[in-house]
Amino acid sequence: MRGPFAGGAFALATLLGVAGGATTARADFVKGPYLQNASPRSVTVMWESPRSTAATVIVHDRGNLRRIDVPARGRQEVVVDGLAPASRYRYEVIAGEDHAEGELTTAPEIGAPVPLTFVVFGDTRSSSDAHRRIVERVRTEVPDFVLGTGDLVDEGHDQRQWQTFFDVEGPLLRDNVFFPSLGNHDRQGRGRTADNYRQWFSLPDNGAEPERSYAFTWGVARFLILDSNANSFALTDQTEWLERELAAARQDPRLIHIFVVMHHPPFSISLHGGQRDLRERWTPLFERYGVTAVFSGHDHVYSRAEVGGVRYIVSGGGGAPLYPRSRHPSAIDLAAVKRFERVNHFLRVHVVGGLVEVTAVRVDGTPIETTTWGEAPKPAPLVAAVPSAGAAIAATPPSPTPLAPGSSGTGLWAVGVLALLVAAAAAGVWRLVRGRV
Repeated sequence: MRGPFAGGAFALATLLGVAGGATTARADFVKGPYLQNASPRSVTVMWESPRSTAATVIVHDRGNLRRIDVPARGRQEVVVDGLAPASRYRYEVIAGEDHAEGELTTAPEIGAPVPLTFVVFGDTRSSSDAHRRIVERVRTEVPDFVLGTGDLVDEGHDQRQWQTFFDVEGPLLRDNVFFPSLGNHDRQGRGRTADNYRQWFSLPDNGAEPERSYAFTWGVARFLILDSNANSFALTDQTEWLERELAAARQDPRLIHIFVVMHHPPFSISLHGGQRDLRERWTPLFERYGVTAVFSGHDHVYSRAEVGGVRYIVSGGGGAPLYPRSRHPSAIDLAAVKRFERVNHFLRVHVVGGLVEVTAVRVDGTPIETTTWGEAPKPAPLVAAVPSAGAAIAATPPSPTPLAPGSSGTGLWAVGVLALLVAAAAAGVWRLVRGRV
């Protein structure tokens, strides 16, 4: 969705030490507020009120308050710009008598070597209780953003189902930017349009078709979100756009990773199975350009496949009825899939330099498995010459800001972050590791 309301540019310093996780909202908000389309300098705040009313967005920069006043409208889309990269801000939305609070996070600059954490899940569809349990579990994480693998609702034409989706996801999306992909159930009517889907989301306008495909960058990673629905333009014009994006990402020396998100899996041994058209048209491109991982849904299970050096992970356990393993999987799918479980779950993904760690987490918080590949940044030697003594002493860097209790850091993650801190110390440049306090 595109709206005319943008906050005038204003310079904001990096906000440190903001209280995170505490949000309040009156029930009078119909939807949101929720966060969209983060970049290094801006984040979009969206919401719907029960009546057309003028509103104000307030952004907190330490003790300073920055205000964006917007004209009366029931559905609002406000671009908060002029922000600092890789920074967190507390914000408020006041619409008439309605009031809500949250916090927003900007992306780092392209190529910035800062750690990245994101969460992936999809196929939330029809079971609000299962969906809510997933959301409650994800809220204990500390992601930079959330990726959706599609089928957010069961019937894309039904506004009541979209309302249920935002009711359940509201506490999560008030504090975390959401980047969705379009599922087959999210479309509507004989024309398979995505009108309702597009009106509720404000996504980067840089794809083959507005908001059905798009791309964004977060530090050293490029994300390509695709519309894999076979009855759309997906396998024609989008393929040309996809290859251009892949080639451009691989030619950019600032980027290390390319992640792809789309609803349908190229490889799966569950009910639907792998999609032949995608295997024929897109997987050769993924292999040629060294895609790091492909995240999909559609089959309501967790599975991990590996083909041609590319990881294909199905995360469709967000609330729709779980699917069984196929009784007759194709030989191609059977050879590709390395792990399968019929379970409600989400993915926690950590990226530190060239190192990637993906943990599939059940709704009860127990891990299904953790998969790691790539290389962590190598720390520079911390020694300083001492001419008078002819010896070397270790340089002691200042202590980094610790992650708050409840953060989802693992041993590998801590090692990767420490490596980055050590390298930064040797260069004389310190960056704060993002954490809620």
